[in-house]
Amino acid sequence: MTREPTVERADAEDHHPRLEVGAFGPWQTNAYLVWDGVSPDALVLDPGMGAAPSLLDRVAANGLKVHLIANSHGHIDHIFDNAPLMRGSGAPLAIHPDDAYRLGGDNNYGFTVERAVASVDLRDGEQLRVGDLVWDVLHLPGHSEGSVCLYEERHALLLSGDVLFAGSYGRTDLPGGDDAAMVASLARLARELPPGIRVLPGHGPETTLATELPWMERIAKAGRLLIPG
Repeated sequence: MTREPTVERADAEDHHPRLEVGAFGPWQTNAYLVWDGVSPDALVLDPGMGAAPSLLDRVAANGLKVHLIANSHGHIDHIFDNAPLMRGSGAPLAIHPDDAYRLGGDNNYGFTVERAVASVDLRDGEQLRVGDLVWDVLHLPGHSEGSVCLYEERHALLLSGDVLFAGSYGRTDLPGGDDAAMVASLARLARELPPGIRVLPGHGPETTLATELPWMERIAKAGRLLIPG
């Protein structure tokens, strides 16, 4: 990935899931474009500030159609370009109901965010089918009330939003954050998912669950948040 706010290919192997990712805006939020490598239907996750033009360019360059735009949660840095991307692609928007109120665009940063309305609920235990990819919705609060991860079991992919990063977990000191909920969410990931999965976070580089498991399991055992590492 370059320093420029462009979406770049991360995996172009034929007949396997394909992924493009770029970091956008002052928070360098990762926006993801994911498809199965066969169908034109694609998923976009978390179009941050300025992401829409680059995402639409990459959709066109790959001969794709945005099937769904999803937000891992409702913080401003993950929802900023929802409305222009919806307008440019015609795709519906999905978010967990507990974070839907954040789509109005209100924020403490002085930015004007265009209001968007979600028509799809990302509820725990439900699935999103985009082409041949099947994403399980995991409701994992702690960073916000409605934080979710999307898990593709067959291809061992986890779009983790701001729940899990390389070497850390999401902040709990922002509105909607909750220490106890974050402990429970990390413990659930450590308990329920296989260690070999590829973790694609909302900020920073990708990692694997196996890499993060030692500190996650310490937190789960302690029952409180600890400094990772």
